[in-house]
Amino acid sequence: MEYLKELLARANLSGWESWSTQYRVLAVVGGLLVAYWALRVVVPAVLRILRPFIFAAIALAAVWAMFPAEVCSLEFLSKLPTLCAR
Repeated sequence: MEYLKELLARANLSGWESWSTQYRVLAVVGGLLVAYWALRVVVPAVLRILRPFIFAAIALAAVWAMFPAEVCSLEFLSKLPTLCAR
């Protein structure tokens, strides 16, 4: 534990401006690696959860492309200005 305290004291991690270039580069690279790993783990799980909603949105877009007046006659969809602007 004392070794880690000594390393932190040497690094002077009080503020970003006081960090040396090596520590800044290490922090950015570490952050990018963590973000890459998180995206690889989270995105497939989120897509699995959202798959039914994505399918419903694609189906609604297809029906709207073929029958825009009928889709805009639905009450909750008629309130969307971008969908029923025509």
